[in-house]
Amino acid sequence: MEKEPEKDHTKLATEPYYNTFISDVVEQMQYGSWKVHFLNITYLSELRKDGHPSKYREPGTPPDAPQDCSHWCLPGVPDTWNELLYAQLLSKKFGTDDKFPESGEQSQSNFDQARKNVKF
Repeated sequence: MEKEPEKDHTKLATEPYYNTFISDVVEQMQYGSWKVHFLNITYLSELRKDGHPSKYREPGTPPDAPQDCSHWCLPGVPDTWNELLYAQLLSKKFGTDDKFPESGEQSQSNFDQARKNVKF
C-alpha cells in the first residue's frame, strides 16, 4: 500500500496544454460581478500515489501494477479536491453575498453577456 507522496519530481508530467487553455479562458471571464477561478489540482493529484490506484488506471498498465485498495476505503484524492473546493467557496463567501441575483433570468442574462466577451 502506498503511504508516501511521490518524491521524485522527474516523474511528474508537464502542465497539460488544456490547463493553460482553461486558465487563459478563465482570465477572460472576469466580467462585471462575475469572478471565475480555476482551481488547478493537477500537481496535487500527480504527487499522490493513491491517485493512480490500480492496474485499471490506463490501458496497457501491467497486471502486476501496485494495487491500493485503501483508495476506495479511506479519504483520497477526490476527497482532497472536495475539501479544496469547499474551502475556496467559503473563502469567497459564495452564496452569502447580496450581489448575487435572486432571479434566474437576470443571472442567465449576466452569464450570456459574460460568455460573449470570452475570446477563444
